[in-house]
Amino acid sequence: MLRSDHSSTLVLKFYAPIIWFGGTFVFWSGEFRWAQLIFLIPLIGGALFHASLAVLQIPDGGIRYRRLFSWRQLPYDEIVDCGVAWGIGIGFLRLKHSLFPWGKLYFVLDKNQKLFGRGEYPMLRYIEKQARI
Repeated sequence: MLRSDHSSTLVLKFYAPIIWFGGTFVFWSGEFRWAQLIFLIPLIGGALFHASLAVLQIPDGGIRYRRLFSWRQLPYDEIVDCGVAWGIGIGFLRLKHSLFPWGKLYFVLDKNQKLFGRGEYPMLRYIEKQARI
């Protein structure tokens, strides 16, 4: 079964938002100043982005994803494009309809098969083949 890497899920979906949110306390010291928003808005945005990452599974040929608690099925005919976002273990699926809050479904990728260079992810290759992208 193809699925998001467990250790990457812990780091990207759970630990990263804690670190981003913890960074807000560095810039939010005592009295509030409007200039602090220059640092606070990106930090809070980063925490929300990482917390909203989905965990993807392809158990029996179908795709299902989970953002918080419940699993949702995703048919292949809904997928328009897929790829690696920023090369840090995060992938994306562009769908026919927009998803809240970022417009695409961002998810934690599986293990990279190459140590150096451009990543090769079996999950993305499988999705591209099934969705005929």
